[in-house]
Amino acid sequence: MSRSAEWGLRRVLLAFSVVSLVVLSGAATVAAAFTEPGITGTTADFANCPKLSVIGSGGKCVHAYTTGGVIQIGHSSAPISVPGDTFDVGLTEEEEESAICFSIGFTECVISPPHGMIHGPAQPVPAGLLGTVGNVQLTGVSAMLEWAVQVPPDTAFGPLGLSFSTNPFVVFDLARLLNAESGTALTLTAKIHLMSPFLGANCYIGSAANPMVIPLTAGVTNPPPPAKPIHGKAYELLLKRAGAIQLLGSTLVSNSFAVPVATGCGTSGGSLVDASIDHKLGLPSRAGLNMMAVDANGEELAVKELVEVGGWTGG
Repeated sequence: MSRSAEWGLRRVLLAFSVVSLVVLSGAATVAAAFTEPGITGTTADFANCPKLSVIGSGGKCVHAYTTGGVIQIGHSSAPISVPGDTFDVGLTEEEEESAICFSIGFTECVISPPHGMIHGPAQPVPAGLLGTVGNVQLTGVSAMLEWAVQVPPDTAFGPLGLSFSTNPFVVFDLARLLNAESGTALTLTAKIHLMSPFLGANCYIGSAANPMVIPLTAGVTNPPPPAKPIHGKAYELLLKRAGAIQLLGSTLVSNSFAVPVATGCGTSGGSLVDASIDHKLGLPSRAGLNMMAVDANGEELAVKELVEVGGWTGG
């Protein structure tokens, strides 16, 4: 496998680690009928790879899976207690002509998959809605990560995660990603969907207009006071066989991001529920008062191997 291919996989998997982390989380809105696999070391793991007609026979499928983590927002913290958030994209091959990549001005690119880039179990919010246990049907709350801007299937992104339209990955620094150097390796723009019958369908922390902007590192953070520096950890690279690799044991961290207020919460409209959630969590919460850390494993497989296994066409 070429060095550039390894770099491509690492930057995409590190992007996933960030995404899964915000997770008080779970899944982005996707087709309910699709069940995302875990990491089994088999070709079944890549069921959500982009279509062969889009990614090309020289492309690669990327699949990653969270194993744990923690998030602190203002006054509250919660573990990522249910592992299994997953992330999938495709990578085209630079030497193989790709119309979808050429359309955004690149010879190679990242492609979003048919069933959504993020899947996973909903994460429970400890102590329910307002710090009480009570009737779980009423006070129980789970939370899901969503991109600040929705990403449709077959969306092409440049090799640094750039797009001419939406931009969910924002910025990568390859040296910092690969070597666990201090400083921002990846920035994510996201929002969190809080879910409960009491909260209604449109209860969010952050939005497209006022998102959480999260700088992640596998090295050491440099947060504003009162936070202290914390350490991440880079992936360990395991070569499996021709065309396939696994990346295990990454931890990405951030404690220098701000969190905006809740909006759209409550089934009867108004702002009283928004204000109650803000009070419980301490929102808005300025940079230096929030923290994220997520652990993840990932894997990549060449499209040609998937085709050889059994006539795979993707999607």
